[in-house]
Amino acid sequence: MMKKSVLFLGLSLFWGGLQAQSKLDQKVLFTVENDTVTAEEYMAVYNKNRDIGEEIDPKTPEEYLDLYINFKLKVHEAKELGKDTMPAFQREFRNYREQLTKPYLSDKDVTKELIREAYARMKYDIRAAHIMVELPKNPTPEDTLSAYKKVMALKEKVEKGASFEDVAQASSDDTYSARKGGDLGYFTVFDMVYPFENAAYNTRVGKISNPVRSQFGYHIVKPLDKRDARGKIKVAHLMLIDNDKTTEQQRADVQKKIEEIYAKLEEGEDFRTLVKQYSEDKASIPQGGILDEFGINKMYPEFEDAAFALIDSGSYTKPVKTPVGWHIIMLVDKIGVPDFEEIEGQVRNKVERDDRARQSQVSVMKRIKKDYNFKEYPKNYKNLFAQVDEGFMSRTYQVPSKVKNSDATIFEFEGHTYKTKDLLKVIVDRQGRYSRGGNMSNQLYRLLKDYQEEELLAYEKSKLSEKYPEFRNLEREYYEGILLFDLTEEKVWRKAMSDTTGLEAFYAAHKDDYQWEKRYQVYLIDAVDKRTAKKAAKKLSKGLSRMQVMTDLNIDSKLNLNIDSALAEASQLGEWEEIVVDEGEPGRTDIIESNNRYKQAVILSIEEPRSKELSEAKGRVVSDYQSYLEEAWINDLKARYTVKVNKDVLSEVIKELE
Repeated sequence: MMKKSVLFLGLSLFWGGLQAQSKLDQKVLFTVENDTVTAEEYMAVYNKNRDIGEEIDPKTPEEYLDLYINFKLKVHEAKELGKDTMPAFQREFRNYREQLTKPYLSDKDVTKELIREAYARMKYDIRAAHIMVELPKNPTPEDTLSAYKKVMALKEKVEKGASFEDVAQASSDDTYSARKGGDLGYFTVFDMVYPFENAAYNTRVGKISNPVRSQFGYHIVKPLDKRDARGKIKVAHLMLIDNDKTTEQQRADVQKKIEEIYAKLEEGEDFRTLVKQYSEDKASIPQGGILDEFGINKMYPEFEDAAFALIDSGSYTKPVKTPVGWHIIMLVDKIGVPDFEEIEGQVRNKVERDDRARQSQVSVMKRIKKDYNFKEYPKNYKNLFAQVDEGFMSRTYQVPSKVKNSDATIFEFEGHTYKTKDLLKVIVDRQGRYSRGGNMSNQLYRLLKDYQEEELLAYEKSKLSEKYPEFRNLEREYYEGILLFDLTEEKVWRKAMSDTTGLEAFYAAHKDDYQWEKRYQVYLIDAVDKRTAKKAAKKLSKGLSRMQVMTDLNIDSKLNLNIDSALAEASQLGEWEEIVVDEGEPGRTDIIESNNRYKQAVILSIEEPRSKELSEAKGRVVSDYQSYLEEAWINDLKARYTVKVNKDVLSEVIKELE
């Protein structure tokens, strides 16, 4: 299955600046039947993709126009077929559009302050302990008051001289940290929920914070230490697997093997060479064992502590055990907190996903209310709430048969008026969400405020296309991209997979394009010395299995010998390619030295070049067949739909883009 991003013509999630509106922008560049494409639309898409295109496949404005016309032909076909009316499409587009609205519903100034605060905190790691009093998921005011009184009593107990650790062990509802006296270890910004983070960073080491509330309950926080941030670190490692699936015998063998490897390292052998020879972390082997840089709380504690304890680049640890295996870790580089300019974008993304973003949302709501002249009439609340009886708390409330002051306005904005009779119906519809516990008047007030915000936000979202040209363009592109994905899946991708007859006919017509080169059935020997390599080759030539040969020759050391088997073309044989090709016939090859190891191959048989069967080349055949279907589809669309390009406007567009 292809990804939907293929059909977005390389559209990124974030829109660059658009050119100022001009007379040229609104001119029609081309039409597909009755669908129009303006110069503004085309120039925006071209400019957005030209940097990507110049790296991969540079296109002039005229060349790119052909691609965009093909794209629009498919979009027109999708709409003609009613794909845009399908519930699944509309649901998916709504979800995408909702994501697009988020940057427009945040206060940039508030967000900027939060970014600066987060960056300042990144420079320090905090070690803190806490005592928590848990709150239920939907607490009543009584639950909240009870929890608050309890946490205040615990705070007072500590302030009168009781050990914080003892109180945490005895009374904290966070049982995991309670066992350690409430100690949570070191953490940094974004590791904890925002209210807790604030308490930890804003309270002096050794002091106790006032109670702070999070979604988990109330906390009192005691910072135990504040250090310069460890920052990030880049290391390489050599790993042998030893996990919960490892048998006792295997576990003993692995430990012996890692100790032997460490001894080789101590004797002066090259770390990267040993990684290539022995490491079982296949993802890091091509990089010499180097891992992506990481900070605190990203690795197993044993691994992290050992890595950060290294001082000099090139220094390495003794074997370190974690739940996944044994590691020897070598320091590549220690990385401090980057400059603000380097990391601002990453911090912004985290802030916008974090619960601290709520502060920005409050600011946005104030702005929206001002923009749309929001007014509310608190005096009418009393009449509204008086007409809601206790049935609300049991979710059985119904609007009275006679509503008093039914046309009294509760709130209004931008020509939208919400009256008593309207909001009583809303209360009926939403009572199930707000009737659990608490004071009825408070719950009704919360319901009303939530509904106000939802209505204001919905209206603001409906106006984004009018207010912001960049949003309008993004919205259109996502709309068309999702629409086209579904049709292309039907016309090309799914058809190429399910049309067995068509695929076989295409393969038969292009069979000469799918060929095997000469292939070798071989054993590939990797040995500690020439003597071991020769012994292994001799045993294999006599018909012993590779597993039996490795067992026989690895008695003294698990590092003596490794044997792989393959049926492969020469280019796929890696370090064995030259000796296999030079040998050119079944038998034992010469021995070569590589990375202080010795390579030899036993050639069992050689297959001459031949055409691949469909089953052997199916992946490539399907891909080529998809391209064939795509081209045929475009030709059919061009025959059925009329495309008209305004040459004069095109000339202006080219001049503007060059």
